[in-house]
Amino acid sequence: MEIEALQSFLEDHDLETLEELADEFNILTALGAVHSEIRHSNFLAWLLSPAESHGLGDYFLAAFLKELTRKASVLGTEAPSLFDIDSWNLDDAEVLREWRNIDILIRSDDHRFVCALENKVRSGEGVDQLARYKSIVRAEFPSYRQLFAYLTVEGATPSEADYVALSYGEIASLVDTLMERKEDKLGSEILTFISHYKEMLRRYIVEDSEIQDICNRIYKTHKKALDLIFEYKPDRQSEIYEYLVDLISQDPALILDDSSKSSIRFLPSDWDFIPRAGEGWTSTSRIVLFEFKNSPQGLSLYLYIGPGRQEVREKLYEMAGQDLTLFNTASRKLRPKWLAIYKKTLTRPKDYEDKDAHELRQALGQKLTKIRSSDFPRIAERLSTCGRGMGWLGD
Repeated sequence: MEIEALQSFLEDHDLETLEELADEFNILTALGAVHSEIRHSNFLAWLLSPAESHGLGDYFLAAFLKELTRKASVLGTEAPSLFDIDSWNLDDAEVLREWRNIDILIRSDDHRFVCALENKVRSGEGVDQLARYKSIVRAEFPSYRQLFAYLTVEGATPSEADYVALSYGEIASLVDTLMERKEDKLGSEILTFISHYKEMLRRYIVEDSEIQDICNRIYKTHKKALDLIFEYKPDRQSEIYEYLVDLISQDPALILDDSSKSSIRFLPSDWDFIPRAGEGWTSTSRIVLFEFKNSPQGLSLYLYIGPGRQEVREKLYEMAGQDLTLFNTASRKLRPKWLAIYKKTLTRPKDYEDKDAHELRQALGQKLTKIRSSDFPRIAERLSTCGRGMGWLGD
């Protein structure tokens, strides 16, 4: 029955149509921009900025702000009116990315106006995020008229009443209008770039997109086959686990210890003079190990003192306490079993949204190289001094 379900799935003509759509070249999908908030924000900031290379001046910025003021008029805020925006020359406007962590900030000193835009593609609001950004803008620009926008795929209602809810469908409509009215004034490369963005939005992002409709039909028809595929689909944790295990196994300077998908353990080979005094942890009886904590929320590297012979644990704990700038989590009391004396955060949830597998491996490799060149030698020096003092290591 399961094989028949998979065969039926493979023979569906909708699947062929979906593959043809997905195979059509698009600059932005090729760059992994479909669900990347960073890339969407970068593109929108580029399109909104009058000073950018698109040659549109303030055309798209004015159209965008008019759309916001139409929607803001019902909120009773002190935002500029539609007539204000229509009369303004916005060539002086600055469009800033990640100013005080705000995704996009639009600022016009000539018109004493500021607009803060928070952009969400897959994720939701952070705790008090919108309220915090509003407070920052009001404190920094107390005499400016202000607009606050919350952009999501569906136009979700923001938690803060002063924010205008905006959907990616509305952004797609603004881009459609731009293409209709300014097509003959755009260079061929700029036209292609904006066209690809519009196609990406229509196919993948907006509600009731072409690809969404086909996917819904396929899922309804082939739910059993797709559930099987999802059950055996490689996940991001598995990809990172395989990458780290390969990295450690292929490096003669590192020793892989007992590991799982969520906990990848290892030790530099020249640190292996520490007595094998561990109990109830790994099969090697090592009492000190590095451990990657690999979860859907991110990846962190820890150095643990594990359970085992107490005099060894106490000496290692004493050593870590002598340099809390290096052993940055060693200030807590020595626990009966595990104590992390070192921690580095390598990835966060946003990295999984904004990076594909290749980009993530590349970023991880760079961070690990930096840690090995900076922190590992310092830790090794401390361990060696401790080892010689305890007679674990010869002079």
